[in-house]
Amino acid sequence: MRLSLCVAASLFSVAIASVASAQTVTPTVNCKDAAGGRANVVYVTGSSALKPFLASLAPLLAADSGSYSIIYQSQGSCTGVNNIFSTNDDVNTGSRIIKDIAGAKPNYPVFFKADGTTQECWADQALGANFPTGPYPYVDVGASDVYASSCGIADPGGGIVITDFHGPIQPMTFVVPSNSTQKSISAEAGYLAFGTGGYTTPGIPWSDPTYFFVRNASSGTQQMIARAIGVPATQFFGIDRGGSGAVQSGVKIIVDPATAEKTIGILSVDLADAERSNLRILAFQAKDQTCAYLPDSTINSRDKINVRDGHYPIWGPVHLYGRTTGGLPNAGATALLTRFTIPKIDSTLIDAVSSKGLVPLCAMRVNRSQEMGPFVSFQPQFGCGCYFDLKANGATSCKSCKTTSDCPNAAPACNYGYCEVQ
Repeated sequence: MRLSLCVAASLFSVAIASVASAQTVTPTVNCKDAAGGRANVVYVTGSSALKPFLASLAPLLAADSGSYSIIYQSQGSCTGVNNIFSTNDDVNTGSRIIKDIAGAKPNYPVFFKADGTTQECWADQALGANFPTGPYPYVDVGASDVYASSCGIADPGGGIVITDFHGPIQPMTFVVPSNSTQKSISAEAGYLAFGTGGYTTPGIPWSDPTYFFVRNASSGTQQMIARAIGVPATQFFGIDRGGSGAVQSGVKIIVDPATAEKTIGILSVDLADAERSNLRILAFQAKDQTCAYLPDSTINSRDKINVRDGHYPIWGPVHLYGRTTGGLPNAGATALLTRFTIPKIDSTLIDAVSSKGLVPLCAMRVNRSQEMGPFVSFQPQFGCGCYFDLKANGATSCKSCKTTSDCPNAAPACNYGYCEVQ
């Protein structure tokens, strides 16, 4: 299937370009440990794709007055949502807890250090590392790539109030090894590959599901891409690789040209961007489009312009679910969540988000209110598109400013050192 590739409205040719991988190292320390500098913690579970994003937040929270540490267990977006929505409150076996998972497929929590690196730890707070059997702490924040409704999870009722705090915009992508000649994929080709295994379409390069690097129905990445290509997330052809990290590492090591040609995977853009020298992000053509778009304006840029203006459609906000009382989450969740709810987010947060390939809402020009729903024109209350361009690409065409008096009528607001519309 031959596709045209687009950048904004221009043609161009591209030359080259779950649970996340389970934490299997047996812990030697407790997650919450005052002596280890982790007296204040926020427990986060859910999307494996968000680990790089959380790593970028960890230094910011560590520098706050409360000096909070993020304790994270990657379990897939829908599991993270369920950890907040569930009414099973048992401190050992309930669905609301963050728990050490041992056995044949161990998955221990990790704590983020101030430099963003991680170390495995025991979630059990009462008995210590020698007796990892509980009781376990409750999850503060459920991190998801998708809306709770996409996971089939509804509000629990009974007076329980859950708030969906939106973080930055996260695109999802199709990726192939760098030795593949494939440059784009249409929604139709995606359906034929992941919906039929490619068996029914002679000539399609992706015709052997053995080389499909996919996730599972609990994965937000798979849930979102499923809607883009019209294949139920529960019915994807391919092999569940156990996590986004395994998809990333598995696709990038395939160097044989013949094998690379029939290999395809699905990844969030932060993980795909981190391996641009070893992976190629495919441009995507939606059902109502005449050509395919990359998330960025070119293969070498990181401006996410086609996400920001609605040409690249596979994206949604990072969902950070928390239980609230009087509109406020608990202290640990507040340390993390309030960073995204104020009209003017801190520039250090924009720096952290842009470094991972995500887009702060203040840099968007379109928005949507449902999973893969229609776009609506969007003007952020306190725009940061110019500053985002600078951080993501190293340059911006916007006029610099110190005060509003430096700005023209067309862009009268001086935000983050640049003139914005609002």
